[in-house]
Amino acid sequence: MPGMARRVVDYEMTVAEWLGATLLAGAPYGVIGLFLAIFKPDHLAGLDGVQKVVAFVGSVLFWPVLLFVDVCLP
Repeated sequence: MPGMARRVVDYEMTVAEWLGATLLAGAPYGVIGLFLAIFKPDHLAGLDGVQKVVAFVGSVLFWPVLLFVDVCLP
């Protein structure tokens, strides 16, 4: 087992491989955030213009907080 762990830890990745791994790991997070932002736009109702765009992007990025607030607060 230590030999296999050593091989995994010693593996070198290029910048392109790091970027690809980051995109693959972050894609589900972004898809869930986009889905919740599109289908639960309650918090965007009173906004317009730049405020609405910033709030939409924020809701995509911080969807776990919005989901937590929806579940925990009445």
